[in-house]
Amino acid sequence: MKKSKKLVSLVTCSALITTLLAGCGGSSSGDSAATTAAGSAETTTAAAETAAPASDTTTAAEASGGSGDFSGVKLVYWSNWESTEPQGIVITEAVKEFEAETGAQVDLQFKGRKGIKEGLIPALDADQQVDLFDGAGNKSNYGDRIICLEDLMKDNDYEKDTNPALMTLNRSYYSDGQLYEIPYQMKANGYLYNKDMFDKAGITKAPATWEEFLDACQKLKDAGYTALTTDDAYAMQAFGQHLARLIGDEEVKNVVNNGLWDKEEVLATAQAFEDLASKGYFSPQVGANVWPTGQNTELATGLAAMYCAGTYVVNETKTITGPDFRWGFFAYPEVENGINGLEAMVIGNQSFAITKKCANPEAAFALIVKLTRGNWDSRLAEESLALPADKNNESWPEQLQEAKPYMENCTELFATSGGLENNPDITPALKENLMKLYAGTCTAQEFVDNMLAASKQ
Repeated sequence: MKKSKKLVSLVTCSALITTLLAGCGGSSSGDSAATTAAGSAETTTAAAETAAPASDTTTAAEASGGSGDFSGVKLVYWSNWESTEPQGIVITEAVKEFEAETGAQVDLQFKGRKGIKEGLIPALDADQQVDLFDGAGNKSNYGDRIICLEDLMKDNDYEKDTNPALMTLNRSYYSDGQLYEIPYQMKANGYLYNKDMFDKAGITKAPATWEEFLDACQKLKDAGYTALTTDDAYAMQAFGQHLARLIGDEEVKNVVNNGLWDKEEVLATAQAFEDLASKGYFSPQVGANVWPTGQNTELATGLAAMYCAGTYVVNETKTITGPDFRWGFFAYPEVENGINGLEAMVIGNQSFAITKKCANPEAAFALIVKLTRGNWDSRLAEESLALPADKNNESWPEQLQEAKPYMENCTELFATSGGLENNPDITPALKENLMKLYAGTCTAQEFVDNMLAASKQ
């Protein structure tokens, strides 16, 4: 199989040396290369407090080990989690330990997704003190309100312990190619599946190719199981990744941005899903599934075997599945005549950033190190059923163990849904017609015709 471009290294050695010596320029607010999912919890904004002067000599690495002295330093930290969420509970405990070890004081404020999204920029522009914050990856919209982190990473030898593909992803958001945010709370996108169903259907390994995927679907059907389901919210994930296997995510973006639905690869992808529907592999109710119906009432309850989405689904459904549900994961299968393979996938993360209001960036970075390395990184992964940021953490949540080799072998990044979500103007029509395609109420050619018509409106 022909392979497309690979992100084998983050940057060339000479470019990296130049970058580290030169420091970082301003960030771009319009050059985002990919997006990551975030939740919808709401909260209100609140005023922050003013930071105090910092120690000039203590490094973040020292602080993370408990030997740093940040006595007299006060940090204001806005988090996009709620205090009652698993992430919020672990972060609260980690901050207390950080304060005890370093002498710093941390004003930890849980703002929720809406509070960060709607409140942070106005707060910073009104000269409120916020030293660091977390939230969905790709913070390029904060422009020059956040600082470049290349020098702090170099000073603390930080980068070597983080997945290089994720570092590449987070640099790609900025026109100068530098890093302004530290990834954590990783996620991978592909097929989540019920291992008990696979075992009972006689499927002995996760599908790696489209032919193996079709074979698994048929075995599940023969065993009396519904092979596939989805919801309107995630309708674009499988189709987009399939198309990106054929033409790459940049060309997928070209399709959705310029209405090029008559490309032969689009029809071929639609025919692949028409085939799945005609063989009865999709849930009979899939056409009416509004999120989280398929996720919660079919996948999580054992009525359907596979669901194409992100690993965050495991955490979202844990109160339904309980501790005995056996989760499996595999990256989107390779397809015939594809230009990439399993090394290319959708991955993403939440991230931390330090603001230009911060008078103590070393202390703020020390807290980030505390949360993204060792014990607390492992605790965050375990409690929220997410993927750890520290490459050295082997204790991945049991439910996500099968995602580990795919993440470790990922060298090429797909945009969300393989680029299919790049044009919000066409998204409503796309979701509607994909759900019809999956339900078997429109043919592949009708899907193409409908999308051509929608793009001309």
